[in-house]
Amino acid sequence: MPFLKSYAADAGVREVFEEVTDLFEGWATTGERLYRGPSAFSPGERELIVSYVSALNACEYCFGSHSQIAQAWGIDSSVIDALMENIDTSDVSSALKPVFHFVRKLTQEPARMTQADADAVTAAGWNERAYHEMVILCCRMNFMNRLSDGFGLAPPDADMMKQAAQRLVSRT
Repeated sequence: MPFLKSYAADAGVREVFEEVTDLFEGWATTGERLYRGPSAFSPGERELIVSYVSALNACEYCFGSHSQIAQAWGIDSSVIDALMENIDTSDVSSALKPVFHFVRKLTQEPARMTQADADAVTAAGWNERAYHEMVILCCRMNFMNRLSDGFGLAPPDADMMKQAAQRLVSRT
């Protein structure tokens, strides 16, 4: 149940954005470009990254949404579980492992980021554009996790979200 009584029980991010459009002007557009626009990361990889960040933050609302979208892009749900258990033994490419180490540290220990963290990502073959995208994906999802939890948004219905994710992927 959302914390603000003016919101319906099933209110989501859209309702929050619509309530104060002047504060969120451009935010949804930025998200759409980030998730669906040209990128060094596939749409599934981007959704996996933001699902992972949401899992780290235990944000049920964002995890519920983005993990379904990742699955619609062909990412098996066991991959997120494996990442949470141990990035190095997970079934993601060796190039993606430094990305997940980076976003985990940026999410959980941002003040401890070092040059070595950045160097591991670029040594895995990611260029500066990909680096920008990785950092922005992580930052945006941390923001969205705080927004969702700060408003008390309930996780979306899994079946409904699965159908919405499949529609989103089919029109992309």
